[in-house]
Amino acid sequence: MTEADDRDAALAAIVRLAAAHRLTPAEVAAAIAAAPDGNAAAAPSRQVSALSRLLAYLGATFTFAGIGIFVAIEWSTMTSAARVVATLGAGLAAFAMGMLAVRDSRFAIAATPLFVLAAALEPLGILVAFDEYAGGGDWRHAVLAMSGAMALQQLAAFWALRRTALLFFTLLFGAAFAATGMDILGLDGGLIGLTVGASLVSLAAAIDRTGHAPIAPYAHFIGSGVGLAGAFDLLVDTAAEPLFLGAACGVVYLSTHLKSRALLIVATAAILGYIAYFTADRFADAVGWPLALIAFGLALIGASAAAVRINRRYIAPGRAPP
Repeated sequence: MTEADDRDAALAAIVRLAAAHRLTPAEVAAAIAAAPDGNAAAAPSRQVSALSRLLAYLGATFTFAGIGIFVAIEWSTMTSAARVVATLGAGLAAFAMGMLAVRDSRFAIAATPLFVLAAALEPLGILVAFDEYAGGGDWRHAVLAMSGAMALQQLAAFWALRRTALLFFTLLFGAAFAATGMDILGLDGGLIGLTVGASLVSLAAAIDRTGHAPIAPYAHFIGSGVGLAGAFDLLVDTAAEPLFLGAACGVVYLSTHLKSRALLIVATAAILGYIAYFTADRFADAVGWPLALIAFGLALIGASAAAVRINRRYIAPGRAPP
């Protein structure tokens, strides 16, 4: 990317943030004028912030690893109540600590790792509680209750704190709740994947226009992957199977419209994966199999070149890298 492209991407990012936070041009100009040496002063601050964030995430990782190892070692000797406390209790404690850390500037950097830790331990603890105390039944009902409770908790916390990580977990648990509910109702797995995936992509497109844009690429990646997997499940071994390529190409077009590298990556992988599946399914036992491999290799080269070209022409100039 040239210097001009970098400047255009930076300006686009500033415009997007100003619109998300309802800042006027006069306010932006006043802030810039008030900090003429901002770049020199910000560099050490960014380094300290990055180090603090790294230490916070490492601390959460070691904490999670310690809890996991301890529970695994002592699991067979624990009572049902102890198992629930070691999982759900630890998750609730991490969530409460995260809520408190947000309100104290000294520990605010640790809030997100604590929320991540809670989002891993609480669902596990809820499922452990169902396994220990429920009298059998359909496991999907336990997953439905868990994902619904977690989605409501994360949504309420996001509404109160406006933390981007909480919005991301709300999307994930909400998607799990919707998918499990549709599965209980007896809907086809492919239709569930297509519906949930399309919903996640749509929500990510809306979130990308807000101050929580950093999570949009992840939601785009998960949503497009789930949606295309659902489309493949619906179309495979039917007369309409080639339409899957059309769906994947549609996601490529959508990536240019939304300027999303995540969508472009998933769509390109889906196209190449389908070509690999098709050639292996149709030509594996034929004399033309080596020719099919050559054709597949050329398709890989062509698709990669096309993806790079699309990224440079339609995605990279319009926004800073996610």
